[in-house]
Amino acid sequence: MDFVKVKGKEFYYKGESILFSGLGVGSWLNMEHFMLGLPGTDAQIRKTFEEVLGKEDGEKFFESFILNFLTDEDFRFLKEMGVNLLRVPFSYRLFIDDLNPHTYKEEGFRYMDRLLALCTKYEIFLMPDLHTTPGGQNPDWHSDNMTGIPQFWHFRIFQEQIVKLWKAIAARYKEEPFLLGYDLLNEPFLMPKKEGLLNAFLEEVTTAVREVDPNHIIFIEGDFFSMDFTDIRLPRDEQTALTFHFYPTVWDENLTNKDYDAAERVRKMDEQLSGFSALRDTFGRPALCGEAGVDIKKDDLSFTMQLLDETLSLFQKHSLSWTLWSYKDAQWMGLAYPGNDTGWMKLVSEIRKKWSHYGQMQIADEFMDEIGKRYTDDFSKELKYELQFQLRGVLYRMEEEYILKPVLEKYSREEIMAMPESFRFENCDYYEEYRKLLKQYSWK
Repeated sequence: MDFVKVKGKEFYYKGESILFSGLGVGSWLNMEHFMLGLPGTDAQIRKTFEEVLGKEDGEKFFESFILNFLTDEDFRFLKEMGVNLLRVPFSYRLFIDDLNPHTYKEEGFRYMDRLLALCTKYEIFLMPDLHTTPGGQNPDWHSDNMTGIPQFWHFRIFQEQIVKLWKAIAARYKEEPFLLGYDLLNEPFLMPKKEGLLNAFLEEVTTAVREVDPNHIIFIEGDFFSMDFTDIRLPRDEQTALTFHFYPTVWDENLTNKDYDAAERVRKMDEQLSGFSALRDTFGRPALCGEAGVDIKKDDLSFTMQLLDETLSLFQKHSLSWTLWSYKDAQWMGLAYPGNDTGWMKLVSEIRKKWSHYGQMQIADEFMDEIGKRYTDDFSKELKYELQFQLRGVLYRMEEEYILKPVLEKYSREEIMAMPESFRFENCDYYEEYRKLLKQYSWK
């Protein structure tokens, strides 16, 4: 049986070098508020729906969401574009019940079985990505962190849970040829840094996986949201590779200004990407960009496509594998999206009258300034940045109670239960310009 392997600084498949081009399937097996247009973390969103629908119907709702979101029709569409890799974020909660953590939930394996069957049918590789951990491996919403404190790094029991979970997953899927490998931990962020802790954890997981699976690649992300590899020491395993995230426009908002000189923007982006590309020489292993992308502005689609074109051309220049963020969502970053007349988008249009994640971040910023004034005239940027995450945890709870729940309660049970069908491929639109870009730049 053939598996993708690491040879030096390249990926090899069936004796030949291979590069990957694809998409992340975000907000599917781990829900993200801005992508779905619903405030709160994954767990809070699920809890709110269960409070409105009742536990049994709440569970049926999310089962329907998962089964409708990604189907054969989606895979045919992806295959036609030349996609050969899907990076799929998942929540540890698919497998672990926090109140009964010693017995794995079969539903998680059932969803993964279905996903791998589709990947095998269409010959598209899969990289499952652990996006959430108990306590949160970073302070932000996408790790299902309701406190803003990355407590995963504070409690040994949480780390042990994840080591055992990855071993169980690897044992089940060790013979799957279209499983590229395991993205062990999405965007870790140790606040504050603890010398050697991340490396020790990665080494421990790798050892556990190799006890049951000698076949698949293990992917390592850097600290500070997968951008800082300064202190990373790769596990003692030849079949490891690096994966980083590339969001230059997040960290320099000027780059999204239409009046900004395009050549200078590309130069700056190239400078940053060159640093990630150089990881291959530093570590002697291949590197793959696990996430890159921009918000899609429908009222200025041509400029959005220009930014994506510039990004993909740089990946081509550096001969880097990539998966863009993201395949499908509620009209934010996704290539595909539910139509305006669908039940989901009608719900989202109501929610967005009162909430956006950018607005939430602005509220947290303003509140932190006010709080800081009460204590000091010298409020450090570093402490403000850290505490903003914790304050946003308070906002999540407020938004759950006073925005999401009241809006949901306006809908009938039948209307809510039909909403997941909004994400079926036949009920979705997609950006033709984006599709053409992906097809143009997909590695052949």
